[in-house]
Amino acid sequence: FDDEETRSFYCDVPDLLSIKPPALLGINPTDLEAQKEKNSRKYGNGDENVELGDIAAEVEVGDETMAKDDDVVDDKDDDKDINGSEAKDDVTEENKDTPHYKLMVLLEQELPETSRREAIDELADRFCSNHGSNRKSRKRLYETLFLVPRTRLDLLPYYSRFACIMDRVYSDSTLVEELERQMHGQAIHKKNQNIESRLRTVRYVGELTKFRVAPPMVALRGLRRCIEDFSGNNIDVACCLLESCGRYLYRTKHTHAKISELMEAMMRIKKARNLDERHVSMITSAFMMVNPPAQSGRQEKEVPPLEAYLRYLTMSRLDADEKTVAFVSKQIQRLPWSDPSIDCGALVCKYMLKACRKGRYRATKAVGMLAMNLKRTKPEVPARLVDDTLEEIQWFIEHPSFRDSQRTLVSARLLGELYTHGAIPSSIIFDQLLHILNYGHDIPDALRHASENQELFAPRGNISQTIIEDEELEE
Repeated sequence: FDDEETRSFYCDVPDLLSIKPPALLGINPTDLEAQKEKNSRKYGNGDENVELGDIAAEVEVGDETMAKDDDVVDDKDDDKDINGSEAKDDVTEENKDTPHYKLMVLLEQELPETSRREAIDELADRFCSNHGSNRKSRKRLYETLFLVPRTRLDLLPYYSRFACIMDRVYSDSTLVEELERQMHGQAIHKKNQNIESRLRTVRYVGELTKFRVAPPMVALRGLRRCIEDFSGNNIDVACCLLESCGRYLYRTKHTHAKISELMEAMMRIKKARNLDERHVSMITSAFMMVNPPAQSGRQEKEVPPLEAYLRYLTMSRLDADEKTVAFVSKQIQRLPWSDPSIDCGALVCKYMLKACRKGRYRATKAVGMLAMNLKRTKPEVPARLVDDTLEEIQWFIEHPSFRDSQRTLVSARLLGELYTHGAIPSSIIFDQLLHILNYGHDIPDALRHASENQELFAPRGNISQTIIEDEELEE
């Protein structure tokens, strides 16, 4: 398994035989010892306890078993929830305190609503304690676990965990046999079957395989059957089975060779036949899930503690509100500005720009507010920030590239935010706009003449003189 949480879900299953008294579970001492021996052989140390020779022999006789399964077609369809109608009529007539009513509530109301591991474990504990000793109750449970609606694929891992808990206590489960017969029966009469039902069945088998309730040969035989007629819906079923339990079978040493052989056969058929793009992409995706390519771990860049703290302040803590800006400004002022070996102004400016490029959209406004807040105490920070922003805009103008378009917009927006919060005068904005408009082409003579003769546009005086007067009034 890829992570510890997944491994715990599929392997750390409660053993009710060691928790509950055998009398409460309806098991005599002889059956108890036999069940414990079976559990130690089947679940003790995982699949490593199974002998390789036994697996190979079971796979070799797979053709004979498949031939027998061809004669047995399961007519139970997922769309027909038959056991619900008769049960509901009986429940309405019975008292709500009877065990039968409580069993129906557990199976029909509580079980389909479980979406957590703790909830499904609690339901299994309650069932074994209150209804496990009754054979008819267990039969009704297996029928409910078998008839999962084809639209509720999210229930399959939890139902499989429930079946695994029951399989560790009782040995009369028929869930795996019924699912196997249904899987092969649907493969025979594939034209009359809904593809969603087939996908639900093979996914259910895959989940039971990962819980070690179903032997690996069940999934391998189903996959080989699809490969024998690798066309149409069989491709979807084979890919679904690989996505469900293919990685588990590939990583298990006893089934690695067999699953690799079947995957090679799928790849050869894929190359030999002219499949449509959808099936080709499905096969490629299934192979990538089973055996993903090796990826080199990305090494994180180690930075000094001061830079890491600045990164935290500007990219995580900084927000566009006065209280947060004041806090970040106060923390920046506490940096070792008097240390000649550390250029604090360059570091602060560097991470303020990074916050705009790689941070959130609102970071530009927050950086503009922070620059204005630092203008009185640390004037070199906004000065460096403006210079770097103008240099970046100039570089983008000289080297236009579609890849850097978003970064160009961020720099332009930052320049606008700096002007909005009063960190730069308006002359810088107008000069930059004029430079952007005039860069890269010659100014026509008519436009140059109109610009020189400014009285045509401003009869009351020179435009630049008017702007200077406005700035003086603002100061």
